[in-house]
Amino acid sequence: MKKILVVLLVLAAATGVFAQGGEWSLGGKVEIGAVVDFSQDSGIPVDGSTYNVPYDGWGEIHGFLGINYSLDQLKTWINISSQRDDILETGLSYDAGNYALFAQVHPLKGIEAFYGGQLLKEHRLWGYYKFLSDIFKLEAAYSSADNDDGLWTSDRTAAFIWKTLAITPLPWKQGDTFAKADHATYLLADVSLSNLEFGVMLPDIFPNHKQGNSGTVDLLENVMKEALIGLKFNMQPIEVAAQFQMGNYGVYFGGKWFIGPVTAGLSFQGILDPTDPDKRMRFGGGVEYNPGVFGAWVKAFYGLDGSSSSRDTQIGIEPGFFYNVIPSHLQFRTNIGFYFLGGKAGGNKKDLEVAWAVQPELFWNFLGTGAGTYWSYGTGLIVRYRLVADNVGPMHKVNQFDVNFKFSF
Repeated sequence: MKKILVVLLVLAAATGVFAQGGEWSLGGKVEIGAVVDFSQDSGIPVDGSTYNVPYDGWGEIHGFLGINYSLDQLKTWINISSQRDDILETGLSYDAGNYALFAQVHPLKGIEAFYGGQLLKEHRLWGYYKFLSDIFKLEAAYSSADNDDGLWTSDRTAAFIWKTLAITPLPWKQGDTFAKADHATYLLADVSLSNLEFGVMLPDIFPNHKQGNSGTVDLLENVMKEALIGLKFNMQPIEVAAQFQMGNYGVYFGGKWFIGPVTAGLSFQGILDPTDPDKRMRFGGGVEYNPGVFGAWVKAFYGLDGSSSSRDTQIGIEPGFFYNVIPSHLQFRTNIGFYFLGGKAGGNKKDLEVAWAVQPELFWNFLGTGAGTYWSYGTGLIVRYRLVADNVGPMHKVNQFDVNFKFSF
């Protein structure tokens, strides 16, 4: 009850301050789902779920109301949520074109997060300047936005699943390059010309002060040696991108070739420190055909993981297709995967492990604004079945059916 009163007081104060101008708006959404597990030896358990919970582990059943206010370049908001760990969120953004700032806080858990050393995971705070007619960008992030790995990046078939930690295959999981940032701390300098973009990212240069920790870092060891240099060149019909991570000799190369509805891509990512015997690398590529209503693709990768006592060799082949059965409402999509895992342990050859997976899905856009996947509409229904056959590998046995309902306004 006290928390609700606090929220109402904040809203009342905000209404008084901003009543003279600007624009108010309301928005909200609800997501409810259930997953049925057929893989158990006894019984058929059913659990509450949403689209991202069973396989990615985030986005529990929830609903929220967003109260937004905008005035010229300023936007502020308060989100009131039903999620246990995310009841209240407040934030502001200001975009003046040549500079911008963004702040987001979860005040009800901010103090606990600070003293628990998790402040960066609960808040966002960043801003940037643009110089020379937007050619040069300087960005400072204490807890960054999610950049969707779009910086100095092209084809990502070879991207590591857990960044620098492992290259273990998970069905259809999109990996991340070294440039992926989400709640990250860095100073970024980026130059963007007509067809060329290049820059440098210095990590951890704004330390997070935790309980019992001064928060300082070593400029040479923790910042300069861990710097990331990247570039991207784009001139139709090709694009290429590269990244170089100094600390552990991380290397990423990627490229795409666009031929009408056909896109072909190749990429490589590796941890190549010459003093480290446990090198990791992955090479991959794919071809996608997408004229609009129907599309199909096939991706393949070869990986070598020496991060443990065994040097595992990994091969994956991932075909798939989609069909917009009703272009305004309904899409059918299927992903398929075949995985072969081998290598040596203690000088002895390991037995070959074979795994496969299949996942058909139906996406229904209730409002009829265009057939698409989970991210392309706010109100609709998703039906999915996933089957994974893997006796000993990291993907585990999966035999699950789930249905998800999305509502938004």
